[in-house]
Amino acid sequence: MWCARRLPPKVAGEALVALEAGEASSPAVAACTSDRLLDAIGELFGPVYPFGRRRRGQDLPRPYQPDQDWPTPVAHVDGSYPTIMPNGWAVGSFVFLTKVLSRGGAFICFPGSPNRYRQAMARACHLIKGAAPQPQYAGPYCGFLAEPGDALLFHHLFGHTGSTNVANPITRHALLARWHPHERIVPGDKPFSSLSTIEKANSARYLAHHYGLDLQVVTTPNTPTHCRALGEGFACWGDLVSYTLLHFDGQAQLFYVDRSYPDTVQRLVSDDLLVWRPAAPFEPGLGPIRSLQIHQYTLEAVLGISAGVPAGAHLYHSLDLDHWAPVAQVEGVETATPWYVYARYPSKVAAGQALYVVPTAEQSTVVCQWGYEWAAAGGWATHSVAAQAPAGGVVRDLTVAAYFADSHAAIVADVTLPRAPATMLCYALPKDIALAEGPLEPLSCDTPSPPRLLRVFSRGRHYWRVSYVRQHQGQERLFWGYVDWAQSPVVLRELSSMAAFERARQIAGFV
Repeated sequence: MWCARRLPPKVAGEALVALEAGEASSPAVAACTSDRLLDAIGELFGPVYPFGRRRRGQDLPRPYQPDQDWPTPVAHVDGSYPTIMPNGWAVGSFVFLTKVLSRGGAFICFPGSPNRYRQAMARACHLIKGAAPQPQYAGPYCGFLAEPGDALLFHHLFGHTGSTNVANPITRHALLARWHPHERIVPGDKPFSSLSTIEKANSARYLAHHYGLDLQVVTTPNTPTHCRALGEGFACWGDLVSYTLLHFDGQAQLFYVDRSYPDTVQRLVSDDLLVWRPAAPFEPGLGPIRSLQIHQYTLEAVLGISAGVPAGAHLYHSLDLDHWAPVAQVEGVETATPWYVYARYPSKVAAGQALYVVPTAEQSTVVCQWGYEWAAAGGWATHSVAAQAPAGGVVRDLTVAAYFADSHAAIVADVTLPRAPATMLCYALPKDIALAEGPLEPLSCDTPSPPRLLRVFSRGRHYWRVSYVRQHQGQERLFWGYVDWAQSPVVLRELSSMAAFERARQIAGFV
């Protein structure tokens, strides 16, 4: 967090007059994004990361509400699907145009929260929306009591919240803007002395060294065993049915079903994604299992298991991945992928907990069903067609995940086509993640054999670090790759060298 003083009173005053006259696009408002503020942002980013020096700001007024309560502040982080590294934005700015009193609509800060959040995400990179409000991660709060013209800059993982103005008869006015350089921020393995401030603020190596944080920073061993597992893939199964995986407890947690034990969810864990060891299996008692998908948005993980005759999906949840409790059952579907749809951003139609299912009666179609409680999933009545296979195709498996900022998400599916020898990965980048815009398109791959069962392990800006299985030496094996959604054409690329593997870890914020 950084604070600077101050805009000239005349500039702040003219902007305030314009805002209260309803002229938010007035040049007087734009003038509040001063050269000094832009220079400060440029200094944080450094010369390697140029950015657009646009003069902008969204007014977030806090009118006087003396009859309202002033609740105890609860922290959150911005973004629909926050990632370890900056995604939609890297730095937020507030320019205050009025004096802010205690309980007068202050921006509530949780100092030190980015470091505590990083430690939580180093152990489970998808849980930040659930961890952010927790006092052990957020820490104590304070109000930012600003003078007119003060500017505040804050990190993308800075815990904060707004507050009610119960103390000041004057409406609080402040201009919010968010900033990201043109390029993806990747501190990588640069010497600390050459890192810009924004790189230091996001480098796991630097934060661990400078603040003593436990960020699980390790270098992947460059042993023959590790290189072989990367280049030739990994398999401990005989005939794989399905698998899913999650970053949790500082490890990769892999759940899979082998056709030799079709009723059992086997489990493996790995510290480095390449060498695995067994963990306790899970026997849900559902009969032969067809597909697995796992999702985490808050503190709990949700596991979708498709099994049984007639076909159906069963949802389980867990806080530790060791103990699973049944949540809901959905009849008449071949596969089910749980995901959280942040209201009004990736979809204007769906909102809340969502299941992306392939109905048994129409296996060329992906249907999005949604509601607000997983326990009610079996009775959700709201639904839409989210994806459609190419003509004659059948959807066998699907993954849904965000890839950029608040609103951009993708669907990747396994599709079989008539007379095709193998499944084919297809994808869609819809404007609304719950509404199909046309048939799924083939996803280009640079893999030596066709991949299937793509799973997203971690994400960055326009970036998925993924796993998948493909044939190698007559056996389906697990491989690692990435999808850079900013590139055209979009290609699934295999991480076949240790250097490429480490680069993917850097982009995702694990180095």
